[in-house]
Amino acid sequence: MADKDQILLILEEFASKDRMGSFLIDNTTPDFLFIRPSGNPIDAKGFAEMWSSGDLVLETAEITKVHKFDFLCDDVAMCVFTMGSKFTYKGMPNSDLPTVTSIFKRVDGSWKIKWMQRSTGQSDMSLWN
Repeated sequence: MADKDQILLILEEFASKDRMGSFLIDNTTPDFLFIRPSGNPIDAKGFAEMWSSGDLVLETAEITKVHKFDFLCDDVAMCVFTMGSKFTYKGMPNSDLPTVTSIFKRVDGSWKIKWMQRSTGQSDMSLWN
């Protein structure tokens, strides 16, 4: 499988309703950080704990569109995508369409997520055309 296809498959698996939180534990670099819309970072373990706390309940998630995909060198790639999701937070329903910037690094022959940064709220998809 081509490198780009492997990375896009990782993103599809990340957006899984059943694996959203736990997926990052096995698919990130040791120094991975997820920058939340607040600007505050969280590591893979913290991200998994956030989803397993019961406060967040994911109903649906999907990669809506990949906007940019570039190999920065042989072992580093950047992907910018929009992800649609519906979830409840402390019982309050939410529907989001954030843009996410992600950086992947090849580690011992396997692609891992090194960095993710998520925007707030609703992305205007027409601005990407």
